[in-house]
Order: sequence, then structure tokens, then C-alpha cells
Amino acid sequence: MATHLSWTGYFLAVGAAVTIYYVIIGIRYYRQDIRALLNSKSRFWERPEKPPPASPPQASQPEETAEPVEIKKQPWQNEALFAKVEELSSQLRTSIREAYEKGYEKRDFVFLIQMSIKDFSAVKGTPFREAINNVITSESAKYGFINLSAVELEELWKEV
Repeated sequence: MATHLSWTGYFLAVGAAVTIYYVIIGIRYYRQDIRALLNSKSRFWERPEKPPPASPPQASQPEETAEPVEIKKQPWQNEALFAKVEELSSQLRTSIREAYEKGYEKRDFVFLIQMSIKDFSAVKGTPFREAINNVITSESAKYGFINLSAVELEELWKEV
């Protein structure tokens, strides 16, 4: 073990090596940028600050004539829909565990999942559909139960 080297000496050596490395990289890859910076007639620290861009004047409408703008919420911002997704997710977990414990066949398992999804038709056309598919896949894999392909997962969402 090298006990004759101090930590101060070590950090000085590493700092010097890192500094030399970055100077070499800077010279090699940023030579033109450095030259342009050094040769410019107006230095960047002497340049006056640019004023912020002027915004175009907007036509002001009286509050009485302005129609209220209805802001459409995204599906993931809808709390009621999110609650339904959580409820469906919980129900699917329970159904998959029950199907595993009772030894359901694949067609019975698919029918059970379809019946669960049918009760939550509001989720059908939303981005939460992929999350529900992930719940089905992960729960099935957790029990080493029936694994459904992507095509079969799409079939689950069709009406029974």
C-alpha cells in the first residue's frame, strides 16, 4: 500500500490530470469556437443585454361578450374515471387469483376477464386500457397462470 502519498497530493494529481484532459479535449474539438470567441471584436461580457421580444398586442374583449372557454380534461385528469380504473384493476386482480385457485381453463378465464371489463365500459377508449392490459399480464404471470398474447388482450376488449 502506498502510504507515502497523502490525500492532498492525490487530489492535486487527479485535478491536474482532469484539467489537462479537458484542455486537450477543448482544443481538439472546439478549436474554431475558441478562436471565434477570442477573435470577436465585441466580447460577450461587453455586449449590451437584449431587450425581451415585444409581444404582439392582443385584442382585448370585454368580459361580458367573451364566451366561457370550456377546458376539456384529459382522461388521466378525470378523477371519476381514474377511480373506475383502480376499481377495475382491483377486481381483475381478485378475479385472476380466483381463476388460478379454481383452475379455470383459458376460455373460461378469457370470459371472466371480458365480463369484468364489460362492467367498466368507460375505460374502453382511454389510455388506461394499456394499463389494464398490463395488470392482466402481470397478474397472470405472477401466478404462472394463463398467459395471453397481445392479440388475445385486444380480443378481451370486444363486446361479449
